[in-house]
Amino acid sequence: MLWPRLRRADGFTLVELLVVVLIIGVLAAIGLAVMLNQREKAQDSVAKSAASTAGKAMLVYASEHGDFGGAVPADLVKIERSLTNAAGLDVDSNANAFTVTVESAADPGASFSVERRASGELVRTCALPGTGACLAAADALGNRW
Repeated sequence: MLWPRLRRADGFTLVELLVVVLIIGVLAAIGLAVMLNQREKAQDSVAKSAASTAGKAMLVYASEHGDFGGAVPADLVKIERSLTNAAGLDVDSNANAFTVTVESAADPGASFSVERRASGELVRTCALPGTGACLAAADALGNRW
């Protein structure tokens, strides 16, 4: 009973096998594109989180020193150790205002900044509007993220 079944030449045709391989290839290409996009979003999120943390560290710096002037990245790292891993952390400050910037690994030239104006407003900006997690148009307060 089993022998006649094994002797038959049933199986998949070459066309059927090629269709299956093609479908698998298309699904893999879609999955890879989605995965790469998620990686860039994660890299932008890391940079945005570090920029927010650096902004909070600047507020602590001002409470300890009386103003924002003279702050350097090393001062912020002393206040918040997690900023050790912040790529391209930069501080631009004067007595009443500051801008902290962190680079994102998602795109060359991509960075996220937190700016505190002399009026006390906090504004979140980025270097490449319309790219990654950086909005093309700023909101009413000037924020892009």
